[in-house]
Amino acid sequence: MAWLILCAGIGLSVTLGRLFNEWFSLGQAGLAAIQALLVSALVVPAVLLLRRRIDHKSLNGLGLARRSTRPAAIGVAVALATACLVWLPALGAGWLAIENVDLPQLMMFFLVNALLLTFYEALPEEMALRGYAWTTIRESWTPFLSTLVVTALFPLSSAVISIMQTGSALLLGVETSGLALVPPGNDAIAYFLQLIFFGLALAAARRIPVPGALAICIAFHVVQLSINRILLGGFEWFDSGVSAVFVEPDAIALVLVHIMISGIAFLAIRKKMERRSANQA
Repeated sequence: MAWLILCAGIGLSVTLGRLFNEWFSLGQAGLAAIQALLVSALVVPAVLLLRRRIDHKSLNGLGLARRSTRPAAIGVAVALATACLVWLPALGAGWLAIENVDLPQLMMFFLVNALLLTFYEALPEEMALRGYAWTTIRESWTPFLSTLVVTALFPLSSAVISIMQTGSALLLGVETSGLALVPPGNDAIAYFLQLIFFGLALAAARRIPVPGALAICIAFHVVQLSINRILLGGFEWFDSGVSAVFVEPDAIALVLVHIMISGIAFLAIRKKMERRSANQA
């Protein structure tokens, strides 16, 4: 149910964003901002309502906690440490070249991009998938089955979002992106592989036994994708401040390596915490 809420929320936010852009000429930056705010406004309260009013269960079970600084720090640390392990050797080997860095522009991009990522993707997606869906299935079955189902749903979201956006656009007389299995400009195989690996890594983060574990997922989601966008130059309307050239085109596959190593790191952290807890018991 939460997955459908997520897909409907994203699809509707795209349609409403385009409608508002027609009315107020928001520009690309304004359009991105209003769509991000709409997604979180539509999805997050609905997921919380579903958990509290329909299921009559605690929000803590979703991986939420009042104090989320520590789990968020774990997500940031893993994303940055594994990025260094992957991309610094690529630089040293000459597979990737950094031609220029505009530090003020980079800092501004990172801030704006982090906010857009948080509200458009990380917060609503993690609340719906690794929060509600993963927790609900785990409570009835097993963590393994929960991870399997949620990871399968993750890459299928794009197709359902496309249906939701097309339907709402036709109803409101707004431009439609058209039905598509994956977002425009993406290779289907590469897209599915990336989201499957990403979903597995996020599920590994969700299983770390700390209060507020969902914050690990959200923080990792934001930082990992931010690194990718910085290396790829940012948006058409907002430069990342980093001029990076993939001298070896196949080095782009290191994006998957970064995700896989991160998943292994999360698994190792969970095992270490579980052993420590067992020894203290």
